[in-house]
Amino acid sequence: MTTIRTGVRIVLVHGKKPTRHSIVWKVLAEFRALGAHIETWQDAPDLPGAVFARADLVILRSVHPDTAASARASAPPGAVWCNAPAATATVADRVETWRRLAAAGLPVPPARIVDDPRAVAGIAAGRPVVVKTPLGSRGEGVTLLDQGDAFPAGGRGPWLVQDRIPGDGWDRKLFVVGPHVHGTLRRWPARSLAEKLGRPLRPDAAMADLALGAGRVFGLCAYGVDMIGGTDGPVIVDVNAFPGFKGVPGAAGLVFDHLLGHLEGGHSHARSDRRFREAGLRVPGPLVPGGGARDPARLPDP
Repeated sequence: MTTIRTGVRIVLVHGKKPTRHSIVWKVLAEFRALGAHIETWQDAPDLPGAVFARADLVILRSVHPDTAASARASAPPGAVWCNAPAATATVADRVETWRRLAAAGLPVPPARIVDDPRAVAGIAAGRPVVVKTPLGSRGEGVTLLDQGDAFPAGGRGPWLVQDRIPGDGWDRKLFVVGPHVHGTLRRWPARSLAEKLGRPLRPDAAMADLALGAGRVFGLCAYGVDMIGGTDGPVIVDVNAFPGFKGVPGAAGLVFDHLLGHLEGGHSHARSDRRFREAGLRVPGPLVPGGGARDPARLPDP
């Protein structure tokens, strides 16, 4: 029988409130049934540090880097994290994410970082590009430019200007929980729930190794890696901390077991291995080694 110590406090902070279909509510319900005290908060510039002051487990989902820094400064020394504040803050910055992946030798699109919108237009004059602001999620701050397109710049740079990789129209979205890697094929941008769920994808060893390698670069434990199929193999175009895990069979159980392992002070994956097999997925063996206005609000359950 699964138990947790009395009085465990779990704090979850969202960049955006999850929909009623989100696995987050199922995961929290499992912990609440074990007697945990749960708090969920909407990310905001003035989110008080006291939110984290008595937390045993802090879960950060698509939060601003400043919130991650506040959590790190305010949480008690014994708190455990998913994901760690530094990792969460780093992958929230698309520019820094690209830099670190490139420095680690992982496949990313060729890119330049520019501060002048005229430089963006100059690059796009020669080839199709993808222009990204440093901060943004769920497609926000991403502009596709065909060769010769003008750049409708808003705000200030820097901008990450990546060569557009020819593909087949499908994103390979790999979701990682501990050592487990699951994939879906998804159109981008996904508009309906069916498109967000995508099609099942069984990652081969090379794709799984890339996904786990990306996690090692940033120190992530539950995360997503977006890839597209390049002419020389998969290319990483995005990394995000604690995504929605849409389309992953048994995702709520896998995430619950993973978080429970954090609370128990270890990282045994026996329970999640069992859940993985029950979902009909392969438990991976050892792989070769290769982050609008926000209003503060305590969020109710749906």
